Amino acid sequence: MGKDLHSSLAAWRKTFPHTLALRWTDGCLQNEYCSLCRYCCGPQGADAPFPMALLPGQINEHTPDDFYLLNPDTAYIGAQGCKSASSSGCRLPFEKRPLACSLFPIVLVNGSLYLYQNCPASILQPLAFFMDMAREAEKALHRLDDDELRHISISLPDNVLIDRYINLHISIF
Repeated sequence: MGKDLHSSLAAWRKTFPHTLALRWTDGCLQNEYCSLCRYCCGPQGADAPFPMALLPGQINEHTPDDFYLLNPDTAYIGAQGCKSASSSGCRLPFEKRPLACSLFPIVLVNGSLYLYQNCPASILQPLAFFMDMAREAEKALHRLDDDELRHISISLPDNVLIDRYINLHISIF
């Protein structure tokens, strides 16, 4: 991770010479890096799609227009990127975005909270800041029932977690 972290840090510092705002508002982590970065919502190099489960209140007749769908209640980002991404960021209001997007770069994986380590916010902000944000995410997530939490939690193998995520040691279920 060391060499990759240093090259990521150098690249993101060129793109973001000044720290941008991240704030917890109305149950969402508003991340000003996202609209300028679009790394995660852009075309993905991975062969497998990255699933993002939707909650029942986020599903309506427009869902197929807003997302590429693996099934009726799970959006995904794949080789083509996200259907809702635009040149200025996500075109959807926060309440319609998958919860995975509303927490990012904090991610609910295998029932616990992790920090995606290649996000510019994760690299350019102190880890202590994200620990505070993760505690806010924990409060918001505990408003959901266990079935919803299990539905939106992403399943990833340990080797991917070790390579791409920082364990925040907050168990949700």
